[in-house]
Amino acid sequence: MDKERKKIENEFLKKQKILENAKTILKTEFIGIDNIIDEVIDNVSSWFFLSDIQEKPIVINLWGLTGVGKTSLVNRLVELIDFKNLYYRFDLGEKEGSFSFSNSLDELCENNDSSPIIIALDEIQHSRTVSGPFRTEVDDKNRMLWELIDSGKIQYVEWKRGLWAFEDLLSKLRYIVFAGVKVENGEVIKKKKLYCKEMELDFEDFEYQKIMFIPDDNYDDIIEYAGETLNLHLRQDVENLLKTFDEIESIEFLDKVFKIAKQPSIKNFSKALIFVLGNIDEAYTMSNNFSSDIDADEFNKLSKKITVPQIKKALQSRFRNEQIARLGNIHIIYPALDRKSYKKIIDNELKKYATNLKNKFNVNIEFDDSVKQVIYNEGVYPTQGVRPIYTSIHQIIKSKISVFLSEIYLKSIKVELLSFSIDYNKLICLYLKNDKKVFSKSVEVITTLGDMRKNKKDDTQAITAVHESGHVVLSSVLLKTIPQVVYSVTPDVDSNGFIYSSFAWKYVSRKEIIPRTAMMLGGYIAEEIIFGKENVTTGAETDIEKATEFLSQMYKYSGMGKTPINYNIPIAEKENSYHKIEDVENEIKNAIEEAKYLAEQTLKEHKPLLLRLANYLSDNRMLKKDEIRSFINKNTVLDFEFVENGDHLFYRKRLKQLVKDIDPYMPNIPHFNNVISLNNNVK
Repeated sequence: MDKERKKIENEFLKKQKILENAKTILKTEFIGIDNIIDEVIDNVSSWFFLSDIQEKPIVINLWGLTGVGKTSLVNRLVELIDFKNLYYRFDLGEKEGSFSFSNSLDELCENNDSSPIIIALDEIQHSRTVSGPFRTEVDDKNRMLWELIDSGKIQYVEWKRGLWAFEDLLSKLRYIVFAGVKVENGEVIKKKKLYCKEMELDFEDFEYQKIMFIPDDNYDDIIEYAGETLNLHLRQDVENLLKTFDEIESIEFLDKVFKIAKQPSIKNFSKALIFVLGNIDEAYTMSNNFSSDIDADEFNKLSKKITVPQIKKALQSRFRNEQIARLGNIHIIYPALDRKSYKKIIDNELKKYATNLKNKFNVNIEFDDSVKQVIYNEGVYPTQGVRPIYTSIHQIIKSKISVFLSEIYLKSIKVELLSFSIDYNKLICLYLKNDKKVFSKSVEVITTLGDMRKNKKDDTQAITAVHESGHVVLSSVLLKTIPQVVYSVTPDVDSNGFIYSSFAWKYVSRKEIIPRTAMMLGGYIAEEIIFGKENVTTGAETDIEKATEFLSQMYKYSGMGKTPINYNIPIAEKENSYHKIEDVENEIKNAIEEAKYLAEQTLKEHKPLLLRLANYLSDNRMLKKDEIRSFINKNTVLDFEFVENGDHLFYRKRLKQLVKDIDPYMPNIPHFNNVISLNNNVK
C-alpha cells in the first residue's frame, strides 16, 4: 500500500514540476499575457493530474483579437507537457481542407478512446449556427463538434478497409443466387459452372470440387466488421457458422455483416482537454479599427473591460443558446497588447535574430533604439496583434542584412561587432573592431507609414486641423473630457485625421444627448465657421452618419424621446415594435438642429482656442492629452473641472441624499423574493 502511495506521490510531483516549468517557459516566450498563462495553467492542472477520473471533457475557451497568440500558446503548451502525439487541432475556418473538422475526424477517432488527449477547435467563430438579426438557424456542417464539447461522446461512421469490395461481393452473390445457384451447408451444390465463371475461379473439374459459397479470403473481413457483435473471433468460428447456411441464409448473413460494418460506433473522448479558440468581433467592438495611430495602451485598456457576460452575449449572434451553454464557464479573455509588450516583442525578436547571426557568422550584432522605434512605428497595428511586426522586421532588417555581411568578405574587413541604427530612412551599419569604427555602410529602407505620417502642410492638413480641432473643443467644453489624442495627419485609408475621446463614465444620460451630438458635428461646424459655408468639404460624412446613428439609437430604442416606445420598420418578425416611424424622425431632426446650434455657439465663443489649436495642427500631425490641456489652459477660462473619474458624478449622491431627506434614521429595507424583473434580456 505504501509503495503504491509513494508511486502516486512521485507521479503527482513529477506532473506538478512539468506544469510549473511550462508556465515559466511560456511567460518568457509570450509577452504581455502573464495573467492569461496563469489562468490557462490553473485550468489545465485538474485535467493533467486527474484525467483518469474525469467523466466529461474539460473545455477552456480562449477569446481575443487576431494575432495575440491563442493558437501558438496552445501549440507550445502541448509541446511542453509532451502531448504532441495526442494532440488534434481542427481549423473550423477550413470547410474542405485537411484540417477541417469533418476530414480530420478520422485521425481523432483512430485514437485509443481511454487515453487523455488534447483537442483544439480553432477559429470556432466560423462554425456559426445562427445568422442575422433574428438568429435564423443555418446549416451546421460541424454538428458533431457540439456533442464532442458537451459529453466527449460522438457517433462516428467509420468506413472500414475493404468495405467497398465486400459490398461488391454481396451484390455479385445476390445476382448469382437470382440466376439459380443453390447452396447447402455453405457449399455450392447447383450451377457450379455459373458460380465459378462469375467468381472467376479456374476449376477444370469443378463438378467434383468442394466449392464454398462465401470464399474463405473474406473471413478476416467478417471478423473485423462484425466479429465482436456476432461473437465470431476465429476463422474457424466463421467457417463453422457458414456451413449451416443455404444460399438465402448466406446472403442474409453477409447483409447483416455489412450493415453492422456501416453502423456508427460511439467514440468516447470524455478524458479530453478541449481548447475552443476564436475571434469574437461582437465583443471586441474596436476590432474593425485598423488604424496604426491608435495608442496600443488605449486598446489594451478597452480590451480589459470585456467581461464573460459580454462574451456570452456576443456568442448569441453566432450560436444557439444551448450551444453557448455547452461551452461552459471557463472563458479566458485575451487583452490587446500594450505598448510595453510590443516593444518587448520587438526587442526579443531582434535579440534572437542577432544570436542566430552570431552563431552562423561569428560576429556580434546590435540594434539601437532608433531601429526598434522604426519597427514599432511601421509594424504595430493594435487590432492585428504581432504578425505585422514580424513582416516589418523582415522588410526593414532581414531583407537587408546580407548586403552588410557580404562587405565583410568582399573587403576582408576584420570586425567584431555590427552596430545598426536608422536615420532619415537609411539603415546604417558601423563595423567595429576593439570599439573603433573600421568601416560603415548604409542602405535605403522603405518606411511606408513613416512617409505617410509626415506633415503635409497643405490644404488637406489645414482642413483636417480645423475639423479635428472642432471636435476637441466641443469634447473639452461640453463633455468636460479632454481627448486622449488628436491627429491631423494619419496613414489611414478612411480618414485624414481623428480624435480619440474616452469618457470617464459608463452610461449615457438624457442631458448629454445633445452635447454628444454637437461634439460629433464639431468638425463640420468648425469648417463652416473658419472657411465659410460655401467652402465646407465632404470630410464630415462619417461624423454626420455617427450622429444620426447615435440619435436613432437614443430615440428609437433607448426610450430617450418624448414617449418611451421601441420604434422599428414594419417587419413581420418585429411585431412587438411600434412602426409609425415618422413620430420619432421629427425628434431626431430637431435634435440634430439643436446640437448644430449648440456646436456653433460654443465654437464661436471659444474661437481663439479653436484657431490656435487648428494652427498648431496644420503644421504638426498630433497632440496628446497633456498638450491639449496646456492649449486650453492658455487660451480659455473654464468654470468647471475636467472629469477624470466618472464613478461618483451624480446618481449615487442623489439617491443617498433623497433617502436621507426621507428619514435620516431609516432602517434597512428587507429584501423580498417575489420581485418582477424588468431586465430586457429576460423574455
